[in-house]
Amino acid sequence: MKRAFILLPAALIVNTGIGILNFSLVFYMRDVFNSTSAEIGWFSSLWAFSYLIGCFLLHKLSRTLGAHRSIATATFIMALVVILMMFSKSLFLMYILYSIFGLITALFWPPLMGWLSEDLEGSELNRVMGFFNLSWSTGLVLSPYLAGLLLELNLNYPFRFIIVIYGLLSIALVVIPMFSPRLLLHGKIKNEKKLLVDSSTPLRYVAWLGNLTGYIVFGVILFVFPLYAREELQLAESSIGLLLLFRALFSTFIFVLAGKLSWWHYNKVFMLILQFLTVVFALFIPYIRSWLGFTFSMFLFGVLFAAQYSSSIFHGVSGSIHREKRMAIHESVLTIGIILGAVGGGEIYQRWGMVVAFNVAAAAAALILILQVIIIVIQNKNKFAFDLSDEDILLLRESSNEFENGIYFNRNNKDSPLI
Repeated sequence: MKRAFILLPAALIVNTGIGILNFSLVFYMRDVFNSTSAEIGWFSSLWAFSYLIGCFLLHKLSRTLGAHRSIATATFIMALVVILMMFSKSLFLMYILYSIFGLITALFWPPLMGWLSEDLEGSELNRVMGFFNLSWSTGLVLSPYLAGLLLELNLNYPFRFIIVIYGLLSIALVVIPMFSPRLLLHGKIKNEKKLLVDSSTPLRYVAWLGNLTGYIVFGVILFVFPLYAREELQLAESSIGLLLLFRALFSTFIFVLAGKLSWWHYNKVFMLILQFLTVVFALFIPYIRSWLGFTFSMFLFGVLFAAQYSSSIFHGVSGSIHREKRMAIHESVLTIGIILGAVGGGEIYQRWGMVVAFNVAAAAAALILILQVIIIVIQNKNKFAFDLSDEDILLLRESSNEFENGIYFNRNNKDSPLI
C-alpha cells in the first residue's frame, strides 16, 4: 500500500481546494455578478453535472493514461482553470470554466479511488477506505472556514490559495514517483480467483440510494444555506464557514470510526435507520434560528452524511472486480444528489423560502426510504446473499463457489444455491 502515501495527501489537498472554490463562488457570484439564489443554484450544479458527464465520458481516457498520469493531469488542468476564473470578467465564461473544472475532476477521483482500493477486500478494504474518507473529509473540515476568512480579506484570495496548493501538488505528483518508482506499481494479485469471481453485494443499490439522499440535503446546505444564513439570519461568512467546518469535522470523526468497525457491513436495518434520521433532519432544520442550534444540527447531519457515504463506497466496491467503474457509479450518484440539491434548493428557496426547500428534500428522502424497503424485500424474496460477512465472502471464494445474480451457487450443481 505504498501508493497510499501519495494518494491520501493528494485527496486531502484536492478536496480542500474544491471545498474552498465551491464555498467561495456562492458569495463571489452574488457580489461580483449580482447573481440570484436560483442562478447560483444553477451555476453550482454545472460543476456537479459536468463531473457526472466526465465520470462516463473520461473513463476510457483515464484507463488509457493510467491512474497516476490521470491524477497528475487533472490536478494541473484544474489549477489552470482556477487561474482563468480569477481573471474572468464574463459571467458566461465563468459558467464555461466551472463546467470544465467539474469535467476534469472526473479524471481525478474515480482513478484515485479505484487504484487505492485495488486488490483489497474485507477488513483491509474497510481500513484503507477509512483512511481515504479521513483524507478527503479533512479537506472539507478545513475549506469552509478557511474560505470564509479568505473572502473577508479579499474576494480573489481563495482563488490564489487554490492555485498555489494545486500547483505544488501537480509538481509533487510528477517528481515524487521519479525518486520512488515503486509507488506507481499496482498491488500484486495474491489470488487469481479474485479476477474471475465477482462477489458484489446487491445491497450496494440500497447504499447508493442512501448516499443520493445525503447529497441532496448536502447540496441544499452547501449551495443554498450560506445565502440564507447571511441574508436572513445576518451571519458573517466566517461564521457560516465555521458551521460547515463543524459538519465536516463530525463527518471526519465518523469516517475514522467506520474504518475501525465492521458491524455495519451488510447491515440492512442500519441503512434504513440512517435514511429515516435523514428525513427527520431535513424536516426540522429550517425551523432553527440560533447558531448553537445549527451547530447541533450540523453535528447530526455530519454523522448521517458520513455513514451514508461510507456505506455507499464500501458496499459499492466490496467483492467487485471492476473497482474504478464502481467508483465512477458511486461518484455519479452523489453528483446527481448535489445537482438536485443545488438546483432544486436554489429555485425553491428563491420562490418559497428555506422551509419549503428543506421540506421538499425531506419528502424526497422519504420516497427513497420507501424504495429502499421495496428493494430489500425483493432481495429477501430472491435469496440475495447480503448477510454475508467479509470472512464468509473470502471463504466462499477460496472454496471455488461462484456468485451469479446475487446468489452463491455450487459450481457442480447450479440448481442448488448455497444461500
